[in-house]
Amino acid sequence: MGNSVFSLFFRKNRALDTKCPAHHATVWLNNKSNRGLNMPTNKKQLMRLVRLVAQLKENRYPNCESFAAAMRHADLSENLNLACSAKTIYRDIQTLKTDFGAPIRFDSVRNGYYLSHHGWTFSCPDIDENEMIAAILGARIAEHIFPSPLKQEVRDAVDNLLTANNPDFLDHTQMDSLIVIPSNRVEIDAKVFIPLFHSWQNHEMCRITYLSSHRDITERKFEPHALVFYDGVWYAKGFCHLKKDVRVLALSRMKAVVPTGITFTPDQKIIRSATEETLFNPEIVENVVIRCDSYLSNLVQTHPLHPEQEIVPLPDGGCELHVKAMSKYRLVTWTMRQCSNAEIIAPASMRQHVLSLAKEMVKKHDSKKR
Repeated sequence: MGNSVFSLFFRKNRALDTKCPAHHATVWLNNKSNRGLNMPTNKKQLMRLVRLVAQLKENRYPNCESFAAAMRHADLSENLNLACSAKTIYRDIQTLKTDFGAPIRFDSVRNGYYLSHHGWTFSCPDIDENEMIAAILGARIAEHIFPSPLKQEVRDAVDNLLTANNPDFLDHTQMDSLIVIPSNRVEIDAKVFIPLFHSWQNHEMCRITYLSSHRDITERKFEPHALVFYDGVWYAKGFCHLKKDVRVLALSRMKAVVPTGITFTPDQKIIRSATEETLFNPEIVENVVIRCDSYLSNLVQTHPLHPEQEIVPLPDGGCELHVKAMSKYRLVTWTMRQCSNAEIIAPASMRQHVLSLAKEMVKKHDSKKR
């Protein structure tokens, strides 16, 4: 679902150029110069081509081996039956070049393929009902996380999709009754978001006027390698030239953003670290055991601490959470938020760390000092 909405949005804002897939497919078929050319032979190939074009448009420099590995991963994580050999991916690339006129070139330095001209349009066939629903659901969510005017552009992209495809199924699926209520969402000024978004989009360093956690105003040159929407807040993770290190900056603290025109090469290490586990602190804690009381035991099933947590029931109605490896930052902040409902059992060092923090909190809240 997420891929669908961001595809729609970036098509309009990053020249992914298929604003209306069905419309372009119709134009492609009606164009006499295109008649006789082969469209994708089956839906499986079409799904590969769509994903391959997305990687090319995003300047991810896929090669036959890496994209074949990505398709195998999609099989495991999304159950899409897209696994194939590197030779098949090579044939897909030739199909894009021969049948769709894709200006694909190979970069020997990056060891991957790229588009020499991003104005090229991939004319794919009509999308089916399930794909359209996925796009609409994704867009409904995206409308709540993008600031104006970008949220309206997301809406316009979905409207274009509905205009070019048969929307009759919406009558009985009651799409209007799908309601998204985001929690703890921090409003972002579009005058900050848009230039930062474009800097990230174009791999362009920007100058940021930033309000630190200590309320100090700083001017810094910043390379936004990743944009992350996490827990209701937008963050940019990248290299800060002022601190000469990787930093995570909250967009809500940015007072001004000005692109410099100086480009940078995206750092895959920074991008891969922009996850829930390692966004703020890459330090990982292993073999975590947390004891939860009966109240929290029910909550952790619907609001898990970690996607790979193991829940071990206890006779008193509580439970133990077992996690093989997780972020130290996440472990500490989650445990402190649970007040006395959660207790770290292992590792002992983290138990002591939380105890020290708790003592500091008690010291600050000691009524005798007031």
